[in-house]
Amino acid sequence: MLLLGLGSCTAIKPLVCTFTYPVDNMRERLAAPRSDDDPEDLPTIPLLVTAPIIIPVRFISEALVGLVGELASGLVNDLNVITGNFWSAPRNLTKPFKTNAQR
Repeated sequence: MLLLGLGSCTAIKPLVCTFTYPVDNMRERLAAPRSDDDPEDLPTIPLLVTAPIIIPVRFISEALVGLVGELASGLVNDLNVITGNFWSAPRNLTKPFKTNAQR
C-alpha cells in the first residue's frame, strides 16, 4: 500500500504539471532581462487585440507539453519507486522532464 501511495507519480505528476509548467515558464520569461528593443516601439492596438488570444493559446500549448512530459517522467518515477532507486518520491513534482532517481 505504501508503494502504491509513493508510486502514484504517473497519476499525480501530469495533473500538477499541467498547471505549474506554463506558470513557471511565464514567470521565467517575465524575469528575463530586457532586450535592446524599446517596448515603446511595439504597436499598441495590434498588441491589445492579439494578447487575449495569444496568452491563453500559449498557456494551453505549454500545459499540453507539461502533461505529456509528466506522463513520461511520471512512469519513470514510478519505476524508480518500485525498484527502490529514488531520492524522494515527490522530488521534482512540478518539473516535467526531471525524475526522482538517486544521484
